[in-house]
Amino acid sequence: MNTEVKGFMTGTPISIERDMPALGALDLMINHAIRHLPVLDSSERVCGVVSFEDLRAALPIPVSLTAPPSPEGRQQALDISVADVMTDAPVTISADAGLDLAVSRMIDGRFACLPVIDERGHLDGILTATDLLQALATVLWSTKGRPDSTL
Repeated sequence: MNTEVKGFMTGTPISIERDMPALGALDLMINHAIRHLPVLDSSERVCGVVSFEDLRAALPIPVSLTAPPSPEGRQQALDISVADVMTDAPVTISADAGLDLAVSRMIDGRFACLPVIDERGHLDGILTATDLLQALATVLWSTKGRPDSTL
């Protein structure tokens, strides 16, 4: 069974540039039902990650993944950029790395995602905790069979 990152990562993920408004990141998360965005610099290299939790902590308004901020709330957060709230220089992984390494990095750093990069530092995908749960389920189901979900 293939246990490399590339077998379970989300390829061609939604990303954002560091100089974009933080509200733009929130809008992308709401519109695509995601919680993490890799951040790219002007050379399209991964330079950060912005999470829903980063936005929740940094924006001066209540934020939700199910509803955009009110027009009044948006006015309060207009001057905040992705660069202001993102995690700089994130831990990354390559697509051909093993899932065991990915799990170790995520546990050790308490990360919910890892940007997957190519040899030039360009974004190749993203591996999230949800992707790792899918990998675990695939491995378990391949050895024991899928459980009956009607219980």
